[in-house]
Amino acid sequence: MSMNDQKVLIVQDDFWKICTASIKQVLRGSWLQTGGKMKLLVIVQAFKNSTGCGALCCDSKLHSNATTNKKKEDVEEEIQEKMAEYSEDAAISEILKLAEMQQVQFEIAVEAGKLKEVAVEYAKRFEATHVILHRQLRKHQKYFMDNLSCGILRMKHDYSIEAIREVKADEQGSLLNRETFEQRENAFENYICTLCKNIRPWIGQKDLTYAELQLATNGFASQNLLPDQGKKTYRGQLNGWHKIMVWEHPSETIKEKEFKMESHILGKVGHENVAIFLGSCSEGSHRLLVYEYVCNGSLNKYLSEKSRKLTWERRINIAYGAAKGLEYLHRERIYGSMRPNNILVTHDYQPLLSYYGLATIQYEALGQSSNTMALRTLEYLAPEYAQSGIDMSKADVYSFGIVLLELITGRKTLEDTKGQSFLRWARPILRERKYMELIDPAVQDSVDLYQLFWMVHVADQCLEWDPKLRMSMHEVLMAMTCKINR
Repeated sequence: MSMNDQKVLIVQDDFWKICTASIKQVLRGSWLQTGGKMKLLVIVQAFKNSTGCGALCCDSKLHSNATTNKKKEDVEEEIQEKMAEYSEDAAISEILKLAEMQQVQFEIAVEAGKLKEVAVEYAKRFEATHVILHRQLRKHQKYFMDNLSCGILRMKHDYSIEAIREVKADEQGSLLNRETFEQRENAFENYICTLCKNIRPWIGQKDLTYAELQLATNGFASQNLLPDQGKKTYRGQLNGWHKIMVWEHPSETIKEKEFKMESHILGKVGHENVAIFLGSCSEGSHRLLVYEYVCNGSLNKYLSEKSRKLTWERRINIAYGAAKGLEYLHRERIYGSMRPNNILVTHDYQPLLSYYGLATIQYEALGQSSNTMALRTLEYLAPEYAQSGIDMSKADVYSFGIVLLELITGRKTLEDTKGQSFLRWARPILRERKYMELIDPAVQDSVDLYQLFWMVHVADQCLEWDPKLRMSMHEVLMAMTCKINR
């Protein structure tokens, strides 16, 4: 589904106070992104007062038309009063500002009638992708689930949002079909590199022959090796024009069936901050993965060059884009390999995550790397990595915390850290909140101190030793969205 198709409808009775804290959570969450629409539907239940209803029923014997007309006028007046009240509400004004900042269309509608029926009919007209119920409407959940095929969520007492049901399968299928088309047509048109005019390819996974990839890479020539992305990654041109990266799968023991299943999953991935997976080759003993070519190398290269080209604005942009990409992958239940040489950038310093979905075999790959590369990779692994049954999403969060901290500090040598490992040097500074000592000297004159404080805070939360105490990537993204786009 494209961002413009995201439509969230929040339903509540006018009797209850609008829960602005929960609405802000929705705006900062993953249900709505740039170009989406949110509508708050407040329902005035016209005949909910039992006393009024009794009087109406009695009077209707003599004055049915007059009474009904008077009641309609009263309801219309109440609706107008509600709209006027909301237009002057300071909390609603804050929500409007936040929505504008998030580039989300936010509106309030007030309707009269029986709550369940009016809300369901309105949701259908609005073509809502998600309906969020006020916490007091819990008793009506089943009615909404029976009469709508969109996602159903509910506000909780702690202001968080609980998913009750995702989009129904048939509805989701049609949305996914529409998503594929729109992604192919225009979802990534903002990510054409302005320097090299490198246009992102269509999303789609196909089986490629070894001969095709040999031709594309000029026989896997050494001059086509991408040095900052691992010793087995090659650039190439498929069919003589389409720029690609060919990556040798790090596991030498993966079976063809498992490899094809993995490729099938990766082929469904599509996000503005995730490199597009184009296809694979599994002829004989070959296990090759093919991604779109990203023109300006990896983040690893820029950190290794003492960060001269990484302005504070670029660092924040890379961190935020990487967070969005990783949060998306986690929603798709895809994990793994969050480290600088897997974060590729365009000449506009837009980040794209690459070589994702291989978390379960990245440790096996350490045995095939040089000692230096193995030690460097180990720095990004969560402390629990050697255990069985670990939560891979929380391990990714830990790795993201290291990357975020490196963006803030610049890559430190052993000389910089007085012979200590990077984290052993950084943790006391984090603990004592001496944040100014973390700033890379290359950007110390241009750093946004508000952003610095919150980025360090997020990094610290990601680096909790106990994975249960770490943020989820959704929480990381919510925090970053709020603080970066303030």
